[in-house]
Amino acid sequence: MNTAYRTHRNRMFQHYSVFNSKEEALEHPYPDMNKEEWTRVCDLFVSEEFQRRSAINKENRAKLKIVHTSESEVFPTRESVVKKMEVLQLQYKSEGKSYTEVEIFAEVLGTKAGYVRGLGHSVRSVGSSSSVSSVDLSRSWRRPDYRLKR
Repeated sequence: MNTAYRTHRNRMFQHYSVFNSKEEALEHPYPDMNKEEWTRVCDLFVSEEFQRRSAINKENRAKLKIVHTSESEVFPTRESVVKKMEVLQLQYKSEGKSYTEVEIFAEVLGTKAGYVRGLGHSVRSVGSSSSVSSVDLSRSWRRPDYRLKR
């Protein structure tokens, strides 16, 4: 829920930032938001506390030596995981076994609290008597570097 709120607030701030002043932004409310709500949101964006926190975050971001990782992992770690998955997939094909990509993910990355790591919160670990629909898979695979090559 917190992620959804932050994402929504960020989108509103992006909309607000297009305009040169608060008054101009008030004339163009965020889509599907009434004037009262938009006024409160604009007041938040011009508040002293919001401006202070924004300046601190900008400073901290500028201090980063490594400016990008792939979420919480560094790229070499992710590359080794992808290699392990490719090796497993080739091994299973050579043995004539048929495993789904979700099962390969679960074997390489493990599970955490019933979820398959790396596939988001919508894909649960695959039990012996359960199956995963392709709808869950297509929703979950937002990161193309985790996809396995066929």
